[in-house]
Amino acid sequence: MAEQALEYKRAHRRWGADRVLIELVQYPELKGVALPKRSRLAAFFKERCPECVAQRKPRPKPVQRLPDATGVHEIWQLDCQEKMLLNNGDDIATVCNIRDPVGAAMIASQAFSVKTERHWRKLRWTEVRQVIRDACTEWQTLPDAVQTDNELGLAGGPNDPFPGLLTLWLRGLGIIHRFIRPGCPTDQPHIERNHQTLDGWTFAESDRADVARFQQALDRERKVHNHWFPSQASDCARRPPLTAHPELLHPRRPYQPELELALFDMQRVYDYLATFTFKRKVSASAQVSLGRQMYSLGKKLVRDLNLDTVLARFDPVDKQWIFMSETETELVRRPPKGLDIQTLTGLEPQPVVIPQPIQLTLPFLVA
Repeated sequence: MAEQALEYKRAHRRWGADRVLIELVQYPELKGVALPKRSRLAAFFKERCPECVAQRKPRPKPVQRLPDATGVHEIWQLDCQEKMLLNNGDDIATVCNIRDPVGAAMIASQAFSVKTERHWRKLRWTEVRQVIRDACTEWQTLPDAVQTDNELGLAGGPNDPFPGLLTLWLRGLGIIHRFIRPGCPTDQPHIERNHQTLDGWTFAESDRADVARFQQALDRERKVHNHWFPSQASDCARRPPLTAHPELLHPRRPYQPELELALFDMQRVYDYLATFTFKRKVSASAQVSLGRQMYSLGKKLVRDLNLDTVLARFDPVDKQWIFMSETETELVRRPPKGLDIQTLTGLEPQPVVIPQPIQLTLPFLVA
């Protein structure tokens, strides 16, 4: 029996103990013989033919799912529906959608032409920023958080913890940028269902004649959904979202586009960056890359200390990058590059005249 079990295992390396036992039960010469339990046979294989036993890796500890929203305009879910062929045969569109999961409202749906000479492109972070800004303008509010997946254009570099510019813009407005768990689109099912609904409602040939008419169809169906459609999402109970949740029309944190610079605070960005410590490799020219910007450490310093890598932290008080050795000894300080109001907001800083008092209540930010 032992030899026959080994023969099966060596001939079929990917068979486990359960699969081998099935064959042993049917083996004529073992009829009526008491066969070992699965656990004993698995231990036998590990002892006699370890080369045939798969090395099991310990499962990583699952990442905890983010808490759900409890009120309207608390968390907006954002996602892009990509590579949508239009009926003119000469254009490709990507639709950036935003949904409020508690109020079941379609907050925004913006179509972009993304066709290139070779094929199509991803949305730029500035385009996503404009979708969010237009949504804030329409609903006259800032959400507490915007939740997205981990797309390169939304989260920064794929192998770099340095925050993306979209994240920093949101942080300057007091908005937390939340990311779903990698590979878990089910973390935001509301926006995924939003895609399906709008896709079905704007499928007519005339709706997708070109980007302009596609946008008109998206605007039309979004209005129908929010005002009149008997939704079963959230707790609407076949009532339109705006009927079930009239508080959607009451700003959670008032926003007007002309007051964005008054609402935006660079200190929030600096305080957020101060929560990180970045490890960087020093180039042959004594430079390090940080947030897609190059910072020179000085060739003499690098040569004298024989530096291969350095640590970088942001000082939110002096508003400078501190570059340190691996033992956290300060080496040099450098002013930040590409971290200013105009870069993050795309707006020209100017004196802001507030016509009337507005409430600037901001959420407590957790890094």
